Amino acid sequence: MSIRGGFMKTKKRRGRNLSCRYIENSTLPENCIFLNQVEENENVELKELLNNGMLKKKLQEMGLTKGVKFTVVNNINNGPVVISIRGTKLALGIGMSEKIIVRKFA
Repeated sequence: MSIRGGFMKTKKRRGRNLSCRYIENSTLPENCIFLNQVEENENVELKELLNNGMLKKKLQEMGLTKGVKFTVVNNINNGPVVISIRGTKLALGIGMSEKIIVRKFA
């Protein structure tokens, strides 16, 4: 990954060409990645939501609050990311998952 001029360019991964996304005047925190870059069956902790509008409110109402730990159940190419959080499975679209910053843990 590389950051230039406020934009992040991600490398092609598993046949998925991820587009440039704006990061609000900052870089990713150390050891953090976007949710759509996490492999299946990985445990992660939510660090930050990039959207400040209705999407952020909707995700928080679904239980995605800062510091919550969850498991990525399924992450297929150009499809939804399925996560298991607090005993419930949620399917997040590719657009939503590109706005969620997470940190892997054991």
